[in-house]
Parts: sequence; C-alpha cells; structure tokens
Amino acid sequence: MPARDFIGSYRLRSFELRYDDGGVEHPLGADAEGLIVYTREGFFSGQMMQRGRPKFAQARQSAAQKDFGSDAEIRAAFNGYVAYYCSYDVDEARRIVNHRIVSALMPNWEGQVNVRHYEFQGDVLVLRSPDVTVAGRVGRSVLHWQRCPVVYP
Repeated sequence: MPARDFIGSYRLRSFELRYDDGGVEHPLGADAEGLIVYTREGFFSGQMMQRGRPKFAQARQSAAQKDFGSDAEIRAAFNGYVAYYCSYDVDEARRIVNHRIVSALMPNWEGQVNVRHYEFQGDVLVLRSPDVTVAGRVGRSVLHWQRCPVVYP
C-alpha cells in the first residue's frame, strides 16, 4: 500500500507482546488505549497509555513547573505511557513503514528508526515490530489500530 493509504487517525484496539514460546503479554494492560496519526505531510504522532495509572497527590499546573511528584508517582506515570513523533516513509515491496523518530518521551529513541511490518485488514492497521528480547525471551510487539471515521471531510 502506498504511503497515502496510511493517512488518518487510528485508535488502539490491542497491544500484545507475542513470544516465540507461545506466551503473550499486554505491556500496558489488556485495556490499554492509544491514538496514532499519519499526516499527508509525512509525519506520524503516536501515544499509548496504561489505564488506571495512579494520579499524583498534587497536580502539575503548568509545563513550567519542574519540581513535582514523588519518585513513585513519576515512575508509574512514565512506565505507563509511550509517546513519540516522527517522519515516516513506506517500503511497499517489503510491507514496512519506517518511523524516523524526532522526539520521544524516551530520550534514547530520538534519532532512531522504528521499523514496523504492516498489514491492513479492512479498517484495521496491524503493526508488528522486528524480534525483540525481553527478559531473555524472544518475541515481537503486535498492535491493532482501528481507523477512526472522518469527522470533518
């Protein structure tokens, strides 16, 4: 599929880590939520979160506020959220979309390319990561994204 077929917004239906030994985990919980957007200008923005993350005892009122939250509150908020934006390109022959990360919640991702194998199943975009090793087990992330209906044609 050409890059123009990606254009739009998608809501997360499922995020699984599927291991070669048959095990399946839900890194952000079975009810994780998220949104990704592919623009016609060639940009991507994505966010996913674990539902039910604990609230901070005292809320941050402005991005200018730097010293807030306990270590435990910050750790839970950070570990339960994934976000980045990037440019993207599509290799139709290999059925790969490359996310060329500009900025991310995880600073180490900046400048990296996230390679994702893709498949469209009707209005669902399935993205699969290359093999990853987590706690000594080999697997891959599999994410199902439901295309959002167009509100403003």
